[in-house]
Amino acid sequence: MAYDYSENKLVQDSSAALLHDELGWDTVFAYDKEVLGENGTLGRKSYHDILLYRDITAALKRLNPWITDQQIKEAEDKLSSHLSTSSLLQINEEKYFMLRNGIRVTVKRPDGKTDSKLATVIDFSNPDNNRFLAVQELKIYGDLYRRRTDIVGFVNGIPLMFIELKRTDVDVEVAYNKNYTDYLDTIPHLFYYNAFLILANGPEARVGTLGSKYEFFSEWKRLKEGDKGNVALETMLRGICRKDNFLDLFENFILFDHSSGKTAKILARNHQYLGVNEAVQAYADRKLRNGKLGVFWHTQGSGKSYSMVFLAQKIRRKFQGSPTIVVLTDRDELNRQISGTFEGCGLLGKAKASEYIATSGDDLINKLKGNPSFIFTLIQKFNKPDAEPIKVDHDILIMSDEAHRSQYGIFANNMDRLLPDASKIGFTGTPLLADDNITERTFGGYVSIYDFKRAVEDGATVPLYYENRGERLQVNQDDMLTDKILDAVERADLDPEQEEKLEHEFEKEIHVLTAEPRLRRIAKDFVGHYSDLWTSGKAMFVCLNKVTCVRMYNYVQEYWKKEICALEEREKTLTQQESEELQKKINWMKQTEMCVVISQEQNEIKTFQKWGLDIKPHREKMEKRELDKEFKDPTNPFRVVFVCAMWLTGFDVKCLSCLYLDKPMKAHTLMQTIARANRVAEGKENGLIIDYIGIVGALRKALAAYTANPSGRGGSDPTIDKEKLVQKIAEAITKGRALLKENNFDLENLIAAKNFNKMSLLLYAANAMCGDQKVKKTFTTYADEVRRLLKYLDRDDISDHLREEAEALIAILNQIYKKRAHVDNTDLMVEIDRIISEYISVEDVAGPNDLIPSKRFDISKIDFNLLSKEFEKARNQNLLLRDLDETVYDRIQKMMAVNPRRIDYLKRYQEIIDNYNQEQDKAAIEKTFMDLMNLAESMNTEQRRYVREGFENDEQLSIYDLLFRDDLSKEEIKAIKKVSVDLLSKIKKKIAELDHWTDKRETRAVIEIVIRNTLLMELPDYWEDERISEYRDRIYEYVYTHYPEVSVVA
Repeated sequence: MAYDYSENKLVQDSSAALLHDELGWDTVFAYDKEVLGENGTLGRKSYHDILLYRDITAALKRLNPWITDQQIKEAEDKLSSHLSTSSLLQINEEKYFMLRNGIRVTVKRPDGKTDSKLATVIDFSNPDNNRFLAVQELKIYGDLYRRRTDIVGFVNGIPLMFIELKRTDVDVEVAYNKNYTDYLDTIPHLFYYNAFLILANGPEARVGTLGSKYEFFSEWKRLKEGDKGNVALETMLRGICRKDNFLDLFENFILFDHSSGKTAKILARNHQYLGVNEAVQAYADRKLRNGKLGVFWHTQGSGKSYSMVFLAQKIRRKFQGSPTIVVLTDRDELNRQISGTFEGCGLLGKAKASEYIATSGDDLINKLKGNPSFIFTLIQKFNKPDAEPIKVDHDILIMSDEAHRSQYGIFANNMDRLLPDASKIGFTGTPLLADDNITERTFGGYVSIYDFKRAVEDGATVPLYYENRGERLQVNQDDMLTDKILDAVERADLDPEQEEKLEHEFEKEIHVLTAEPRLRRIAKDFVGHYSDLWTSGKAMFVCLNKVTCVRMYNYVQEYWKKEICALEEREKTLTQQESEELQKKINWMKQTEMCVVISQEQNEIKTFQKWGLDIKPHREKMEKRELDKEFKDPTNPFRVVFVCAMWLTGFDVKCLSCLYLDKPMKAHTLMQTIARANRVAEGKENGLIIDYIGIVGALRKALAAYTANPSGRGGSDPTIDKEKLVQKIAEAITKGRALLKENNFDLENLIAAKNFNKMSLLLYAANAMCGDQKVKKTFTTYADEVRRLLKYLDRDDISDHLREEAEALIAILNQIYKKRAHVDNTDLMVEIDRIISEYISVEDVAGPNDLIPSKRFDISKIDFNLLSKEFEKARNQNLLLRDLDETVYDRIQKMMAVNPRRIDYLKRYQEIIDNYNQEQDKAAIEKTFMDLMNLAESMNTEQRRYVREGFENDEQLSIYDLLFRDDLSKEEIKAIKKVSVDLLSKIKKKIAELDHWTDKRETRAVIEIVIRNTLLMELPDYWEDERISEYRDRIYEYVYTHYPEVSVVA
């Protein structure tokens, strides 16, 4: 590739130029130009240094006029030190708060006693009072490895930003998998202070935090909320690296959430940053707005709870007067969840959330009269209509979660009378209805909007596909879904005590909806449908009422067992390969657990007994187990839950993919319910809404009534008809089929073929797709999309022929990705012999059953002329080369893992592959085959060398190779062989005595001493000390990477 189009020139230099020319950063190109020393380029004394002390010292003096040299040293020592037992994320958290809040140093008081004072490291109020420095190609040494980073961003000498760049034609995920994760292992100290991890190739860019999987690295597409959006790196740099934005993000938009029991570092997404800052501006203008800050509509699943935390954090840090923030909900579970999030993110200090939760109306009033930083309360706690209005000398901000539900009735009126001067902001995951005048009158218009469509486009949520199976089963009751019924059920959700009255009022309609034949038909369909989607994720089934939940559970259990029996009978008629695949599904069905989750009510035992049902085993599960945690765990076999009201709002399950609806719903409840399936999770492509009741009419009516923003833009349907999913699969199949046709293969021939002919054509198709890297990548993209999307369809969704085409494409894809299981002690040449025999056959007299026998070659006595001639006859040369390539490469990796001095084999291998990639004609293919064969033969000889050298194993040979020199005499060779055996034995014995020796500096030093002392004592006296020191380092590096633990001393 021409230099002008390389990663350095096209991407890295462009980024550095934008940082310097437009954003005002200083930039330095360090590679081969950095001068070490206090007066050097960066002031580093060593390549191990990742803190720029010259800049840190200057910042401490500039920002703290009172500070002394001794206090500067104390601050720098605290900044650079950490507990050896701390994890990387723990160190990062400690350093973050130190940098944000200041470093505590010792000061002497006039009375001679000592006190402490915070020394500022970063000036957040005046961005230009800090030094922003971007260093390209920074050389960094770890304990064992040396790396060179693309761009590291420093603020006052602290490395807060890491940027890994790839060429424009390389996928961004490669930067995560190949580079970033390697740096975590080899130079982890670079990330002690890191705030922003940016991965990009120019046209695409993602930003994330330490500890995040790639799926949770997000795009930064907009500089303003109304922008259309652009995922390019330049947009991200302008959005994040503008000095004021950079410091704002660092100070106010990073959280360490401990609420789940594990630490998660959270960086605000683009939409959260823009939306929260709009709300912050509204708070600054609260008097002009008469306390109405607006409605914050960010669609369900896009991080609304964290947005509330970010807003509270920034207001508490940036505004004077210590406002009291009242977080308002209307349900206990939401109150517990949001208060737990605030506690887990550290906003409550060391206090527990329970200390801030109002337990009664009187307790709420007492708390409001004080000046607590936070109060968490239900709207129902405003139950003192005669209480005197509270007038305090500080601001009160009411943050109302699910604002569309909490602003109605006497409690809301009581709140307005009690807190007449409070400011209010409403948070909601669903848009306001056109006729929702109360919510708008309470909070004002929209302050920030992040709707369904934009959330999906940005990857904040996954697409939702909609399927109406009620029509297919003829169980829809569209004529009964009148506004009257829907309104009644809505009220029943909000006030469960009225449910019995409502059921009596609509006895006839509910009788039809809960009739046994209808429920059984749905249960049977659910079993067939969900069991077909068994690789897609977890499922939630929403029933009309509590009794129906248990009835549906029982019917599903019955049909689930029958389906398992039917599959086991079917398995008996299948081939071994088909049987193994079906057995996986059967095992999954047997392991799957289903539970009912419903709220308690008085006399529920008798109520259920009247229906012939036993609620006690279900209630026992709900009370004795933590079903919510189990359902959120993607590895837990609790995969199906039956609910009617619980878990429909405020309950996020990322691994939930399928939502089955058999309950009339409308408006906000409907929107919130279907959003249960739109959360982002690893490997999850989309959510699926399955409708048995006929809610599509209510869905469209609700969407028509929504006002998406003050300018009148209509709402967007969060669901996509399942027919569009089928259409996407059909399009991918068409493209895959056409690509095969261009390469002289007809997919119809593979579909129609039988037995051995099908096997032969499958190999031929895979071979055709492997001939050129571009063709291979294009085909695998189409086929992989078919495979990913097909798992969301059941057997009746597409025609038989379309499914056959899809399965054929997937079979070709599997053949391309086919991996061989190598046995470590298998002779390499025997393994290659097995591969070659699969592809090379010779013309011969037909044997029994007219089968032409394949010819096996004894590779250990190889006749290369004969083999070359036979290779010319092989039909599937591309696949043969692929398998031979993978086998040789895997064996090289294993050989180098044991003995790193074998790197020459890797170089020879790479030369062979590079030459092949340059010209893939017939001659090049045949030459590559022979070169790989010759390389494999020499590798096979190398793997048996330890026996010839007189060692017991390859490990001893590895130590010997590290000590070997070309100028050694026979006596010296004999001596170092003995040293090799003794040294390895001592090292392994000492490691066995230590616990995780690589984790601590002290235990690492113990191993270094063992190596040094053994070499000094046992190597010949005339060996120079410098040479011994070199060998010590070389052997220590080998031991560090190969022996993290030794359980049994050899």
